[in-house]
Amino acid sequence: MPHTLRVSFAGGLFHVTTRGNNRERVFYDDGDYEKFKALLRKYREKHNFKLYAYSLMPNHVHLLIETTTTASISTIMHALNMSYAKYFNARHGRVGHVWQGRFHSSIIDSENYFLEVMRYMDLNPVRAGMCEKPDQYEWSSHRHFALGKHDDLVDSHELYDNLGEDARGRQKEYRKYVAQRLEEGTEQRWPELTRSVFVGGDDFESRMIRIYGEKIWPKYRRLLNRLYELRSAALDK
Repeated sequence: MPHTLRVSFAGGLFHVTTRGNNRERVFYDDGDYEKFKALLRKYREKHNFKLYAYSLMPNHVHLLIETTTTASISTIMHALNMSYAKYFNARHGRVGHVWQGRFHSSIIDSENYFLEVMRYMDLNPVRAGMCEKPDQYEWSSHRHFALGKHDDLVDSHELYDNLGEDARGRQKEYRKYVAQRLEEGTEQRWPELTRSVFVGGDDFESRMIRIYGEKIWPKYRRLLNRLYELRSAALDK
């Protein structure tokens, strides 16, 4: 079966999700999490991408990556996943696939959705019932942005920087932003955050589809159209 188009370009902002094969664990202990973070550092230096946020869950991973001219998102994720799979199988005495097929990536409209995607990733452990608040979870970038706990793995983005005049101000505003979703409930209102190729406002989606839409396989185009129908119906209520 043909694969869906993997859209990539320099300066693209991608929400990447990669899952364990058959939804099995890909992290068993602290050593596994630390190894994955070490590989992220290695390939960030090699391929010169920016990592704005991450959430490492027991059986899947969320990353918010901006590419440069050095490597495509496919090159980055292939190197990262292959290296980790070799480590994981060797360390745990297993064989076979570690990851479930291809990773999924969405191109993000940074102006409107950057902070929303960060918040979505931060709240993954809460949605999974692993903690009550995101600052209780160790294996995400939330503590860096919300509490000021230094994490050299992540880069800062101007949309986060604009939250306040100094570090404390930015952290306070980001905590309030995440807390707002906790008060409303952690269920995500935009299903395209995890399903669509393009995540953004109507102008952004239209522009991306004009460029790439005809290259997307028909089955995926039907999914995109259905998402637009659902969103339009919700707005009409």
